[in-house]
Amino acid sequence: MLELRASKPTIVMAQLGAAWTVGAITLPLVWRFLPVAATGGGENGLVLLALLGTLLVLAHLTVVITATRRASALGATVAGRVLWVLLVLGAGTAGWALSWAATDVAGLGVSRSGLLSSLLGGIPFVLAAGMSLRGRLLGLTALGLSVVLVGACVVVLRQESPDEFEARLATAGVRRETTYVVAVPGYRPNGGRDYGRGLGDGGFLPGNPDAIPPDRHITITAYDRLMVGEKMCGQPTALDSRLTWGSCTAEPGGLVYRNNEIVHGYQVPVGRRYVTVVGTPSVDHDLLRAAALNLRLATARELGAGHGQTGDHYAAKIPGYAGQPAGIPAGMIYLPSDRTGIGAQSVAIHLYVTYEDGEGVCFRAVECTPEGAGLTYVRHEDTHGYMTRRGEVNVQVLGGLRVGGTTLRQATLNARPVTEEELRRVLPPLQPRHTVDRLRRWLRTF
Repeated sequence: MLELRASKPTIVMAQLGAAWTVGAITLPLVWRFLPVAATGGGENGLVLLALLGTLLVLAHLTVVITATRRASALGATVAGRVLWVLLVLGAGTAGWALSWAATDVAGLGVSRSGLLSSLLGGIPFVLAAGMSLRGRLLGLTALGLSVVLVGACVVVLRQESPDEFEARLATAGVRRETTYVVAVPGYRPNGGRDYGRGLGDGGFLPGNPDAIPPDRHITITAYDRLMVGEKMCGQPTALDSRLTWGSCTAEPGGLVYRNNEIVHGYQVPVGRRYVTVVGTPSVDHDLLRAAALNLRLATARELGAGHGQTGDHYAAKIPGYAGQPAGIPAGMIYLPSDRTGIGAQSVAIHLYVTYEDGEGVCFRAVECTPEGAGLTYVRHEDTHGYMTRRGEVNVQVLGGLRVGGTTLRQATLNARPVTEEELRRVLPPLQPRHTVDRLRRWLRTF
């Protein structure tokens, strides 16, 4: 039987040196020829090369442990030597792959240097063989160094490289220079990214849901078609209307009051059409009834520019509400005249960051008044707030008309650029492309 006859230190060095060649020479050669095998033989070529490489390493390690069995605690028996071969191959290959990935992530360039790859690539196999050497000190030293190596690789792989972070930014469509965050007391982020501790970069709503007023609006819409056979309290039902289900009550004057969980109101026959007067639940019943009783064709003034009188728009005088034409089907929508009863919109706050200058913002505003501290008060039809210039960007914090100006002013002053660490926490991870990516994603869960 093949066995090296030499002093113990010589045998130990021979065993570790032979183990080192697996990661320094054999595996790099196999890895280098994988593309060639894939080009020449496709998937079968890859499998064949991997199989030949594995058999070569197994044969090499078998010869090594057989010749240097006196140096290893597993070398006395055939079963022990087989176990040694499998342990060195498995642990060494895992350490080799882990170290390779870690040095690439760290940007050390080891995998791009043939000399460094040869010098360092065999270390995991040396440590794997060293853990079974005779002598407690040698084995514990190899084990300790292995733990340090694995720990260092794990720390590196858990980190995100600058290139990965930039890829996450691009995938999420985030531009750091226009991403600002702010926390508004009493509000929570809504409709943007939530960075924790109330910080957000988009919309905000009151933290207390009871502080959000109910939505109040009324729509008046005319319909030509009816649902076949469908009646409520003896009255036919208009097709596509929002009053096609729920309860109904016949009222004096021939009106039928309809009510469901979403809307309530009336459907009134006007000539060959049925005109619905529909309100949200918070709209007063009597207000809808009064509107249903004074329906008429909308005037040119009510329709405004761009809407000719086609006979499709019906209107009514509704105290406290202002109407305007609405989409398809043709109709009118009525909102509270003071613009404060439009539900969440009236108490919502939104942070905007654009490259648009102050003049561009003021061009669309009802009011635009410069104030101190570099702020400009901006008033739109349904919102108001403040804007300020920060370098090359324009920062605005606008809120519904129920939001106090002091709150909006302070939020504008407090808005700041997002930090890289905050972005790292909230951006979705990249989809894993290969096993190393999946390993790194798993490691970050701890």
